[in-house]
Amino acid sequence: MLDNPDAPKNLEEAFKRLMDLIPVPYRHEKNIQKTILAYLKAEGEEFVRNGIECTRKLFTEKYQKKFPKNRNKT
Repeated sequence: MLDNPDAPKNLEEAFKRLMDLIPVPYRHEKNIQKTILAYLKAEGEEFVRNGIECTRKLFTEKYQKKFPKNRNKT
């Protein structure tokens, strides 16, 4: 379970939904939780959700370029 005592009651559900979008190895990192909470307070859930989705897309594209599926095996 995520432990963030700084999350106001009115943002807890949104924070949990957004943290579910974060890859599992990074969900418990305090810096990521603090960043998401700060943007959630300032800009709202939709803004944070779009940022997470864009970051995931960029990471996936870079990963696929670095490690293509159809490598020539010699």
